[in-house]
Amino acid sequence: MALPVTLKEKNFLAANPTFFMEISRIKLNLPIKSPEFSNVYVICDGGEVYVIDGGFISEKHAIEITEKLESFGLSLSSSRFLITHHHIDHVGIVIWKKVNAFMHPLEIPFLKLYTDPSYFARPYLEWSRKYGIDMELLKPLISFFKTSRRAETSYSTGVRIETKGNISPLEDGEVLSYLRVIHTPGHCPGHLSFYIPSEKVIFSGDLILSVTTTHVGYYPGYSPDPVGDHVKSLRKLLELEIDVVYPAHEDIIKNPGKRISELIHHYEEREEEVYSAVEGDSRVLDVARKVNWSTGSFDTIDGWGKVLAFSETLAFLKRLVNEGRLREKEIDGVIHYTNF
Repeated sequence: MALPVTLKEKNFLAANPTFFMEISRIKLNLPIKSPEFSNVYVICDGGEVYVIDGGFISEKHAIEITEKLESFGLSLSSSRFLITHHHIDHVGIVIWKKVNAFMHPLEIPFLKLYTDPSYFARPYLEWSRKYGIDMELLKPLISFFKTSRRAETSYSTGVRIETKGNISPLEDGEVLSYLRVIHTPGHCPGHLSFYIPSEKVIFSGDLILSVTTTHVGYYPGYSPDPVGDHVKSLRKLLELEIDVVYPAHEDIIKNPGKRISELIHHYEEREEEVYSAVEGDSRVLDVARKVNWSTGSFDTIDGWGKVLAFSETLAFLKRLVNEGRLREKEIDGVIHYTNF
């Protein structure tokens, strides 16, 4: 069974010369501003078929993936879907189709963001109150949780949905045929990457992107130090033999060591920038307004962009607290950050 090699690459299995491994990319345009598209990868060596990620949470993407697999001579039932994390542009197939899928156990509960948004409404409202997010900034979140009415900027599907896929937990270190599962938290608590040691390639999800710096934010249900987790995950990959990275967005990366080092340097610089922005008793919003964002000043960023910038600032503040460089201080019910 041979797949068209849309990436124009063939990876030969040294351990099994009877078959060659082929990696095909299904490129799916996204209905959001950034990123522009998602990469879904189909891996086949003549035996097991694995599909990395499941597209945007829309029936359209689920149909596109199904039709593309069929054009390869494959089917949903013959494929095993490995989902890197729970974000909306990765889990579509498990929502809309009866597939066999695998996720880290920390990610599975987050699917309720789409099937039962009200489950997370209270934690998010408490999160916003605790860290001083005003109602104007909350508008994108409010539209998200109102599934009965779809807004143009909403990530909500606008309809009630359920998870149709059969999802099994997948832990760090497990091996699926030629794939090794690597827990790479930070961007999400249960983010997974999938490594093929014999080919020296890795499917990195959102951990490593070719151009963009992956967003790392602090949200309800996340670890106390997402930035620290993310940097540790990047360093973990530096210890592996990797020639090619297949990311969930943007282009494949053929000089991964250089790119990983660039990303680590960026996070270290951003940490220092956030630290320098803390003066006296500072709210998260005070600090976010002083950070140089690639999309412009904080006050000119659009609604979802503000939520992302706020949560990223908070993640770096949490990192600085974890390192003992800052401390949290509650003033009038709102957490502030201060130097010692």
